[in-house]
Amino acid sequence: MIINDNNGMSGGPMNAEDVYSNYSLSDNLSVMTNKTELIFDEEDMAEDSMKTEIFFDDLPVSVAMASVIGKRPSQQDSVIIPDYKKMTCNDKAQFICILSDGMGGLSGGELASQTVTQNMFRDYYANIWGKENPPYFDFLNREADVVNEKVLELCDDSGNPLNAGATVVAVIVDGYEIHFLNIGDSRIYLIREGSIYQITHDQNYYSVLMEKVKNEEITLEEANTHPKKEALVSYCGIKQLKIKEINIKPVKMELGDTILMCSDGLYRSLSDGEMCSIVSETKGDMNIAAYKLTAAALDKNYRGQDNTSVVLIKFI
Repeated sequence: MIINDNNGMSGGPMNAEDVYSNYSLSDNLSVMTNKTELIFDEEDMAEDSMKTEIFFDDLPVSVAMASVIGKRPSQQDSVIIPDYKKMTCNDKAQFICILSDGMGGLSGGELASQTVTQNMFRDYYANIWGKENPPYFDFLNREADVVNEKVLELCDDSGNPLNAGATVVAVIVDGYEIHFLNIGDSRIYLIREGSIYQITHDQNYYSVLMEKVKNEEITLEEANTHPKKEALVSYCGIKQLKIKEINIKPVKMELGDTILMCSDGLYRSLSDGEMCSIVSETKGDMNIAAYKLTAAALDKNYRGQDNTSVVLIKFI
């Protein structure tokens, strides 16, 4: 299932508002894909394990990331952004950033999220980066199935299935356009001129409940108080991956725009307004903004504070 298809609209790049308004759980697309084994130099990765801030400020974009473990016993978020030498190609910004939130026990969730980010990162630079008119939609659609199968195949040392899972959000930057993939409930936001827009949609049972509200099958109060509203209906490692969010038309960025990618540890701690204010108040310094976002989440001091990870991409 592919969503964010613009309801068949054609033409140039779409805006963030178009992405948000065209979400539908009824769109369908069947695609056959092939898995391939790829080799990539791990030195080209900039991956965080506990807490890292990295940024590049002499490019058309400024990129930063930060991650904290919170009050959990292990870090099950995995974030990969490219090394400086893999940020540009063909005289423009061209790269991928990937964030994944693992589920399934101490070792299972960590391995699942790393499996997702590392495989997708390698595949992008082996098959897509540097090509003319790259087929981003086809790549993201295929990679969703590839990483889903790889997580499904994970086993422990005894050969038993790990039964782990992971969310993923991936953003491909190509000049002043972005292409994205979303599976699960990690999020991608656009911050523009002091306003924040969530451009992905959480793939949890609440979305199903809201469809029932729309059809007058249940009340809004029943949906909001349902005990399983946050249960995921799509994630990497599911037996049949039917829901994946991919934009067909590129989302056009403007000077000063910031893309914020995050795991649920951030948006469950901070409101959209708080996130927007923190990023806006740093006046373009994405390194400080990434640090302040994770620090603000920790400052809430919630019991059982989740792993919290963020990637910021500012177009300058």
